[in-house]
Amino acid sequence: MTPLFSTRLQLIPLSESDLEHLLTSRRALEISRGLTVSNLELNAENGFMEEFAEATRHFVLPNVKAHPEAWFWYTNWLIVHREWNLTIGGIGVAGPPDNTGQTMIGYFMDRKFEGQNYTTEAVGCFVDWLFQHPDVQTVVADTPVNHVASQRVLQKNGFRWAGEVEEGIRWRKSRPA
Repeated sequence: MTPLFSTRLQLIPLSESDLEHLLTSRRALEISRGLTVSNLELNAENGFMEEFAEATRHFVLPNVKAHPEAWFWYTNWLIVHREWNLTIGGIGVAGPPDNTGQTMIGYFMDRKFEGQNYTTEAVGCFVDWLFQHPDVQTVVADTPVNHVASQRVLQKNGFRWAGEVEEGIRWRKSRPA
């Protein structure tokens, strides 16, 4: 699986060995990938990075190992600033589309790069790639109720409000006609 490219960004899918490096440390991963070592600062709830590490350890890595032919549906992807060769965020999909053709994405951005349309660009690139797969009919994303910036990212990418869920608000984008 090759990286995805947008105007300013590269989205890099993490292989099994990349994920193992990530679980050791982000620094180890970035050094192994030849990236500039980042200092990610997130506007996230306390415990987000611990939750992310647990999900990587107990869901992402086991599924990447269990599905070698479709690992890219389960892995984490780095959002890398192309000019600076620097990790500025992450994005991923929660697995292949279900029997209705729906899959879910999640993403985060370093606070130093918020408000500069990097997240909008990354989500747009990733969702365009997802819709290249004929089985994907709908992409959903959940945002906290008070995370207006993330909601705007989804709206700019053509997502529409789809209702309230336990995690906050669900957004949905259907395959373009």
